[in-house]
Amino acid sequence: MSSCEWCSPAHFEDVPLQYKGFCGFTLVKKNGLLLPGNPNIGALKHKEKYYTFSCKSAAFEFASKADEFVAAVVEMAKRWPELIQLLQLHQEQHTTHDILLQSKALLVDKLLVKTISKSDASMQTEIHPLETNIVKSYEWNEWELRRKAIKLTHNIINKGISPETVSLFQANLRNKVTRSMQTDLSHMRRHNSTQTFLPKEAGSQTKRDGESNVPKPQVYLSGLRGGTNMMKVDLTRAVDE
Repeated sequence: MSSCEWCSPAHFEDVPLQYKGFCGFTLVKKNGLLLPGNPNIGALKHKEKYYTFSCKSAAFEFASKADEFVAAVVEMAKRWPELIQLLQLHQEQHTTHDILLQSKALLVDKLLVKTISKSDASMQTEIHPLETNIVKSYEWNEWELRRKAIKLTHNIINKGISPETVSLFQANLRNKVTRSMQTDLSHMRRHNSTQTFLPKEAGSQTKRDGESNVPKPQVYLSGLRGGTNMMKVDLTRAVDE
């Protein structure tokens, strides 16, 4: 505390502040929190350098162990090199050199630990490990087998074989039948189809419109204008007209 001197705001207006005006005490105690210092409460002069703080209690705590706090800030800059430019620590040549060496060592250690080796690998297997046994003459279609049988008959005839042999072969071919069997599920079942006729459209009329024309009654009265004898004449036409 004896090497520190407290200065009022009027004495360091044009003097560059250490850590670019941030509170060094908060930076160390709050694990890197950048809190601007309050120059209105004054500044602490230590080894011809001026430090500002966020409050007076932080300034007194920093002044009691100034060298330890300065070294702690340097150690934090070793872990986070971006603080060197932000806090203008590059002005101190010996401190900056130690920080850069330590930062490079930490960076190399991190890279060595996190390095992952990668390589391309490939493998090849045999296409057909087992011997193939494909019978190309096999045929599952019944109609294709019948077509081949008829074709075989024509080939026998074209080769000039005796008619007796051909007849025997044809008779043997005609005797071949296709057999089938039923199970409990297919017994007495077959496909049935029925055809129905749709009902015809029919219409009926239950009511007819009827009309009749009757004579309209007409009556004529005479002698209504100043006459004494009034006459009533029926002008209605007869129905049978």
